[in-house]
Amino acid sequence: MHNIGILGAGLIGASWASFFAAKGLKVRIYDVNSEVKENALQTANDNLQRLVNLKMLTSKAAKTGQQNLQTVDSMKALLTDMDYVQESVVEDYAIKADVYREFEQYASLSTILASSSSGLLMTRMQSVMKHPARALIAHPFNPPHLIPLVELVPGEQTASSIIDTVKTFFVQLGKHPVVLNKEVQGHIANRLAAAIWRESLALLDEEVASVEDIDAALCQGPGLRWAMMGQHLIYELGGGEGGYQKFFDTIGASFEEYWKDMQDWTTIPEAVKQKAVAGTQAYLEQKNRSEWTAWRDQKLAQIQQVLSEE
Repeated sequence: MHNIGILGAGLIGASWASFFAAKGLKVRIYDVNSEVKENALQTANDNLQRLVNLKMLTSKAAKTGQQNLQTVDSMKALLTDMDYVQESVVEDYAIKADVYREFEQYASLSTILASSSSGLLMTRMQSVMKHPARALIAHPFNPPHLIPLVELVPGEQTASSIIDTVKTFFVQLGKHPVVLNKEVQGHIANRLAAAIWRESLALLDEEVASVEDIDAALCQGPGLRWAMMGQHLIYELGGGEGGYQKFFDTIGASFEEYWKDMQDWTTIPEAVKQKAVAGTQAYLEQKNRSEWTAWRDQKLAQIQQVLSEE
């Protein structure tokens, strides 16, 4: 697959465009909002230069990537002779239905449609399609041009060969795809993140600690291990010679006690939202938002460089 279409050019779409262009692929960008589309082109170009500054891309590759980026003015122009489309439009079933119907008017039967949806179900989205077998979810973690994870989620009508093709495609591009055996709202990563976020808010609401200290407890402790290992391997090693079974036998009961007094909110209380927003203002006293973003990107690049070493 050499010709990549970006359908929906907001924050995620622009980052996807940066990623594909950095890999030497030809990228077309389309959004119904012409201003958003042009901003995405500029953002993608800027991201390529940032990748050079982060030593994740050569100047020559960045120049090639910038030359391979273009915007188009219609869905037909986007889809003509297109191999793969990464859709990142609004998280709304009705809007996606309209987009998918138009996609089928112009896309060849060999064109793969991958959605960036963070939580919607492909089975429902592909139900409006005449040829749904080539549609799947390929959900990135933000920002896609820096973070390797992509979650591949088939719908009930997605062909297994399409999942295999897209997985191979992303592996070749340096991504780390994971494949879900069945659909679930939020997929894997956001469900894990949702559980941590809820408890982070609960600790703040109960005045256990400040926003900064709750965040520090996460990133200065378990977060360092999570950069290398998932929770299962962490506890396998944490059990010593007895492994995971010993961890269950000796420490599992303690975790059961923690679970008993954790919050089980299914909606976020308004007062907690206000506490969280107010608490995060301390961060902006240290750096402004753009400075934090640049800091984040630099650290992400450095972490990946370390992890890529044998």
